[in-house]
Amino acid sequence: MTGPLRAQDIRRHLHDLATRTFEGSSEWPDRVALFDRAVDLIDPLVRSVLAEADAEFLDGTGTVQRRRTEHDDGSVAERWELSWPRQRAATGRDGGPVPPVQVVALFLRTFTHPHLRGSRAGDWPLQVTSEADARRQEPILRALVEAELHQRIYEGRWWVVPSAVRRYGEPPAG
Repeated sequence: MTGPLRAQDIRRHLHDLATRTFEGSSEWPDRVALFDRAVDLIDPLVRSVLAEADAEFLDGTGTVQRRRTEHDDGSVAERWELSWPRQRAATGRDGGPVPPVQVVALFLRTFTHPHLRGSRAGDWPLQVTSEADARRQEPILRALVEAELHQRIYEGRWWVVPSAVRRYGEPPAG
């Protein structure tokens, strides 16, 4: 295939939709197996991007967890979460907790193929069957992590970010 690297993913995404398959597989167990492989292939890159955000903004206080969610209908999700003490202790603008930064690989049973997203932004095609495919997701992962971090800053206010507190000091009381 020719064209921009991400064009491959969109072309494969369109092919899946037209053929009602995921990377050539039509049976749900086979498609979930492909999803599991995709998740394992992107895992090192997701962890690397989250580690960069931790080092740059969270002063190394963050912890990354990967967890799987399975639904009664067979839908599956793999979620990477970056949490840190200031985020966990923060109260959001709505009075509730400030959630961790999240990268989510989601494969709903009603979908033809899986998607890559954040907790609020996303739905990029997860067309990953090789290490080269996984590397091609890097700009998407960077955009997701930046959007997620910005949302946590909004929800928990700027002082949820340790590097900002180190630079500007604690926020005024009240």
